[in-house]
Amino acid sequence: MNKTEPAVKARIGIIIFITLLTMQYNAFAGGLYAGLFNSYRGFGFSMDYAATEDIINSYNLYADVYGMYDGTHRNAGIKLVYLHYNKLATIDAKYARYDLYLGPGASTGYAWDHAADSRGLILTADLGMAFRACFKRNVDMELGMFAELGFVSGKSGGKTQIKIYQNGLLQALIPTLKIMYHF
Repeated sequence: MNKTEPAVKARIGIIIFITLLTMQYNAFAGGLYAGLFNSYRGFGFSMDYAATEDIINSYNLYADVYGMYDGTHRNAGIKLVYLHYNKLATIDAKYARYDLYLGPGASTGYAWDHAADSRGLILTADLGMAFRACFKRNVDMELGMFAELGFVSGKSGGKTQIKIYQNGLLQALIPTLKIMYHF
């Protein structure tokens, strides 16, 4: 494998991420949110926009650090996750509003999987749930989780294979924390 190949794939992912955000920016009506994505899964950037009062579209670009904490892998992967959240409930309080969201999505990336010997291309359908605290000072915090069901193409036993992406289900209950500024 060429050493520049992961760097090129990372740049392509960032270009796609920025392109999607720019295309969606013109259509958004409710608000733009930008911030950080943090989890045991990885860390990166998050950009959300409120299409209506009850719908939030969320894009998360992050370094997938599977296997790095236990020393199994030395290099991180990269993932782009899109979730289309629909509001289920709202609680208004004195200093904040609390919203519960649920929605479908999709993921793609170049990362490690539990059953693969190397990183591979990932393509999944997602289901996410999030609890968001919207503070009056334009800072939002979101605690969420998402499951991914899909495929990964990677090398296993020296051959390129397409397999079920096991990490998407194994990591489904790992929480994510996003801290975002609302423009």
